[in-house]
Amino acid sequence: MAQKTVLAVSNSDDAHVRVVAQRLNERSIDVHRLDSDTFASDHHWCIPSDNKDSSLTGFIPNVDVVWYRKVVFPEARTIVQSFVRQEIEGLFDSLLAEYDNCRWVNPRNCLSAARPKISQLKRAKQLGFRVPDTLITSSLEELKVFAASHDGRIVAKPIQVQVVGSGNDSLVVGTRNLSPEHYESAISCCPGYFQEKLPFTSEIRVIVFGKQQYPFRLTARKDAADIKQLKLKDIKHEQCRLDGSTSKKIDALMASYGLEFGAVDLADIGDEEPVFFELNPNGQWLWLQYMTGENLLDPFIDLLCC
Repeated sequence: MAQKTVLAVSNSDDAHVRVVAQRLNERSIDVHRLDSDTFASDHHWCIPSDNKDSSLTGFIPNVDVVWYRKVVFPEARTIVQSFVRQEIEGLFDSLLAEYDNCRWVNPRNCLSAARPKISQLKRAKQLGFRVPDTLITSSLEELKVFAASHDGRIVAKPIQVQVVGSGNDSLVVGTRNLSPEHYESAISCCPGYFQEKLPFTSEIRVIVFGKQQYPFRLTARKDAADIKQLKLKDIKHEQCRLDGSTSKKIDALMASYGLEFGAVDLADIGDEEPVFFELNPNGQWLWLQYMTGENLLDPFIDLLCC
């Protein structure tokens, strides 16, 4: 494997980047960080009008691979803070554009295309996955009819945002059971995203590194509408196997978005093929290594440096 130089784009408290960077160093692979929450504190970019070269603080030359992990900018609560945030975002985007000739894991345009959850369902269905019966509506009557068609066993999900705010002001909005007394409030402010409640026994998270798939079964030890809201100790984690048909569909889904890395969430409903829930194009995986002992760190680095 040829030696590579990796640039990790994230924020300063990202545990994934910290652990991966340590292993990259152990394997004598050059790694640099670009943290979106701190880069602007000491930054200048001089572009002279004459024939002198531009000078750019923090630019790392000869980067081979950009690992685009995640980007977090300061939260804006006022008009002035909103202006500042947009200025920082504009500068950050310009800086990232300097690395357009590098290989990206994953490319930003591919991430943007892959993130919309509702579009994911349509694409997954086209590729042969079974998907939950789904309704997006602002009509109370449509919601009632949909609920009745599933004997009232439905859940409400966020279309895009899982967590709003930060710190003590944060609000976690996950999948939740929806009862009739909450139908009206569920569509009072914006269209709601509703699905049949599947009788699944466990969830399966498939970590995809290129052509390698690492499936894990997650079984709740407590009742919960959304397993992600449970503490790790309340979830049984174990490695599992996928049937060949599901594995091929995952490959096709990843390829359709141009992604090299991602996490696919499925529902295990027993003897039938798993049901597609969603694709996380920058999904978490480090906790699965901690909970199961499966080495995901080195395969991920192999993907970065291939």
